[in-house]
Amino acid sequence: MQKTVQLKSGITLGYNEFGSGDRYLISCQQNHNSKVAYTIDLAEEHGFHVFQVQIRGYGAAAKEAVKDLGGKWYDVWAQDACDFADAMGIDKFFYGGISHGSGIGWHICRMHPERLRGFFAGVPGPHSKDGHDTGEARMQTIRASEDPDTWKAYAEAKAFRQAGPLRKLAEQGLADREKIEAAIEEQREFWVTMPPEVARLDPKKPFADCDTEEELIEELKKIRVPVLIIGGMMDPISTIDTMVRSCKAVENSEMVIFADGTHNVLLEHRKEVVNHIMAFCNGSGLW
Repeated sequence: MQKTVQLKSGITLGYNEFGSGDRYLISCQQNHNSKVAYTIDLAEEHGFHVFQVQIRGYGAAAKEAVKDLGGKWYDVWAQDACDFADAMGIDKFFYGGISHGSGIGWHICRMHPERLRGFFAGVPGPHSKDGHDTGEARMQTIRASEDPDTWKAYAEAKAFRQAGPLRKLAEQGLADREKIEAAIEEQREFWVTMPPEVARLDPKKPFADCDTEEELIEELKKIRVPVLIIGGMMDPISTIDTMVRSCKAVENSEMVIFADGTHNVLLEHRKEVVNHIMAFCNGSGLW
């Protein structure tokens, strides 16, 4: 059962909490896997105090999606993350994101770098500036949501695809089968109950104010937060080219790429990801 907290902006966000102490890690996403995740491993095995925050527009704050903020969403979500930290009495924290959640991390780095101890950037892009304001994966969801029957089939198919990597963990003996099935049902519930108007939310790509790759690179060069980029060679969304570009631009960054990794690499290689995060923190003196 999610906990909730009201931020100073007046919105209410849902969150899951794991661990204790002051080694804080905040992770923000549309939806979190509260059963199996690298963030939970960091809490249970390495002393992190983890908060999985469901972002404005979804879950407890779904009503906030009625007014689509377009290219301003990532700034709003980044501010919400810092406001959440304030509500929890947290000054500085690590941030961990996956895909759009990493987009939020980039914007925290840009807007409030003083709050971050480090950024674990999972399949983070950012998307290339190719003349399209919205990424193709997001556009597929938006197009599917325009018709009720299409949306129902799309949501079921999305849940089915996301179940694959989870069941593979059980088959490999890397996670308890009962816990995996609970995680699968949790993810399915998120997709099949999502209102179409929420699915149509279009936050554009991160750094919406940058029109060209050159402008984006100049913004990334300003970031001084220690960043660990984690990706997969087989990822068609956060491509190897975009991640290499970002790693080259961000001064205090490192990159880990898994040859067989897809956009689900942080689940597919969860244990290795945790080991790389700990090595990054220890090697960079982030304690």
